[in-house]
This record gives sequence, C-alpha cells and structure tokens, in this order.
Amino acid sequence: MSLRRQLERHGRWLLVIAAFAAFATVAAGYIVRKQRLRLPFEDRYSLEATFQTVNGLKPELDQPVNVAGVKVGTIVSARVEEGSAVVGMQIDPGVLPDVFSNARASLVPRTPLRDMQIELYPGGPPASPLSEGGRIPLARTTSPIDSDELTAALDADVRDHLGLFLAGAERGMRGRGEDLRAVLRALGPTAADFRRLASALAARRQELRHFVHSYARLARATGDRDGELAQVIDGAEQTFGALADEETALRQSLRLLPATLAATRSSLGHTTQFAGELGPTVEELRPSARRLPAALRVGRPLLDDARRFTHGGLRPLVPRLQPLARDLGPVTRDLSAVTPSLRSAFAVLAYVANELGYNPPGDNEGFLQWFAWMVHNANSAFSAEDAHGAVARGFLAVDCQQLVGNPELSPLLDALLGALPC
Repeated sequence: MSLRRQLERHGRWLLVIAAFAAFATVAAGYIVRKQRLRLPFEDRYSLEATFQTVNGLKPELDQPVNVAGVKVGTIVSARVEEGSAVVGMQIDPGVLPDVFSNARASLVPRTPLRDMQIELYPGGPPASPLSEGGRIPLARTTSPIDSDELTAALDADVRDHLGLFLAGAERGMRGRGEDLRAVLRALGPTAADFRRLASALAARRQELRHFVHSYARLARATGDRDGELAQVIDGAEQTFGALADEETALRQSLRLLPATLAATRSSLGHTTQFAGELGPTVEELRPSARRLPAALRVGRPLLDDARRFTHGGLRPLVPRLQPLARDLGPVTRDLSAVTPSLRSAFAVLAYVANELGYNPPGDNEGFLQWFAWMVHNANSAFSAEDAHGAVARGFLAVDCQQLVGNPELSPLLDALLGALPC
C-alpha cells in the first residue's frame, strides 16, 4: 500500500494526535512556569530578610513580594539561622531596580487562610543600595502576631480580666444594637469635622512655613536692636523708681479720691455746696500738684528713649513685619472657619461619653454595668488552654422530652440508645 494511500486513510488521526501533543506541550510549559521554573535569560537579583517568625509561609507556593501593592518578586526559600527565620526573595529589576539598606519588610496575610506575602518598603537615599544577596536585618522587619500568642504573653490575672471584659461587653451590648448604631451615627459628623480640620491644616502648610520664616526674621531684627530695648527697659526702671519715691503722695491722693468724687457728685446737684467744698478740696490737692513737676522731670528720660526707639527701632521694623501680617490673614480666616466645627465635634464626644456612662431606669443597666459581666463570661469561655494557647469551650443541655419530641431524631436515637425511659 502506497504512502499516499496510508495518509489518505489515517491522516485525520495524525492531525488529532499532533493537536493533542501541542496542547500537552503548552499545558506542561504553563504548569512548569507556575512552579517557579527560572528560564536562563531571566534577570533577577536575590535578597534576604530576617523575621522573628514565618508562620504560614510556604515558599513552594510562589508567594509574592509586593511594593505598594505591586508584585516585584517572589519568595523562594525559608530557613532557620541563629533562632530566626531567614527568607530568600527573587526581585525583578525591571520593576524594582534597587533596594536600599534602610529598607523595611513586613510579613502580612493576604487571605483569611493565612496565605502570606511580604510587603517591602525599599527605602531610598541617602542610604546605599543593597548588594546581590544583601539582607534586611531583624530590627527592620515585622511579623504578624496571632491572638493565641497575645493571650499567651499575658499573665493569669490579665487573661482573667480580659475574659471578664469580653463577657461583660457581650451582655452589655445584647439587645442594644440600635443604641450602638446611634452612637456610631453620632460619631459620623465628628469624623467629618476632624477630616475638614486636618484638610485645612494640610492646605495651610505653605502659609505656616511663611509664618515661621517671617517670625525668624522678626526675631533676628529684634536681636539687632537689643541696645534700644535695653534703653527702654532702663527708662522704665527709672520711671517706676520715681513713682516709688512718690508713694506717700500717691497714697494720700488715693485716700482723698473717694471723698473728692462724693463731693463732686453732691456739688452737681447743689451749686452752693459745691462752691463751698471746692476750696478745701483744692487745698488738699496742692501737695500733689507741687510734686507733679518733679515727677514729669523724672519721666522725661523715658520719653526721650521712647522717641529714639520709635524713630530708630520701630520704623525699620514695620516693613519687615508686613510679610508676616499678610501671611497671618489666611491662617486666621481658616482657623476661624474651622472653629464652629471643632466646637460641635467636642459636643458630640461629650454626648458619646454620656451615652456610655448613662444608667437607664429599670432593670436594664447601662453599658458600663454590663462591661464587667462581659469580661467575666469571656474568661469563663476561654479559661481552658493547651500547648497552642486558649481554647473556647461550651456544653449543650437538652432534656428527654425535647429529644423524643423531634421525629427526625427518633430513628437515630433508637438505633444508638434503644428505647428511652421517657
């Protein structure tokens, strides 16, 4: 039989076999690729990171290394070294060219089943890049902490109080869902107000920078005029000294002032009596009048120093204060606009505190009353533990009538226990 006749007879089966072979080759290549087969022409560089613990890490699962949510490499190995876990990573230089010596790494779960990944913070200058095979030290890495590790780290008293807290919280919130939702709704405007306040402060960073710069210029200008400021202080000291020397006269004047005011008030209604009292009053004020020129002469140096300071110190300072005054305007307006929101935010916080501490009338106690019961019940539920930490426990109690009254369970109970006495 000729070859042509054989091809005409069996050619379609040869095509089917070739198609299956091609499909198997593609599937095998895909599977091998997913098993982290590195092709010779691929460019990768290796890094290591030291972690306290790597629970849930499976290098054979091709778990990712991410930077800001973008995959930059994979985890390829994990080993124990001096009591710590050393994790090897392969990084794609096309996505992340360099990792610096100030880099940080965090081991975080990416699924509820604790499928782990590494969140890498590559750092940057002025730190130097890590070389091939470089290692991120233990001090710059973090690992997730499980709840059983947290409870195991607590002493017995703290665990008991934590259990009482959880039990009391459960009892206190039982049937109080609407109240709890009301509290959360009340916190909504507070969060919005705080967000507005933070946004306003963030928007005014430039103005605050100008304010600090202008204040520094003002301080430098004041420092250059320390001589004039010293003269003003000296003049004020002389003035106060002169006033202290006239203390007796001032005390006498203050003693006579109430009588003078009473006489003046009376004289406004009685002109004749006013004229009679005016002479003695003037005579009483004569000693003060005689001492007044001396006080004015003593105060003249202060006036001279103030004039020199005004012309020589304040006048050059005013142009330097103008940029500061312009920068203070926007900041003051924005703070004035945010002040009502801040006041309402604190009012909401006061309402939340009153809601938590309120004890309503009747048998239903407030949140704080049931807080301790919640902690007590949680302690009872988690008081047992094994080598892995705390274990929750409970029991199911039913009576005989409930078992017999369920027709779906009767055949199973008869098979297991026989006839029940009830």
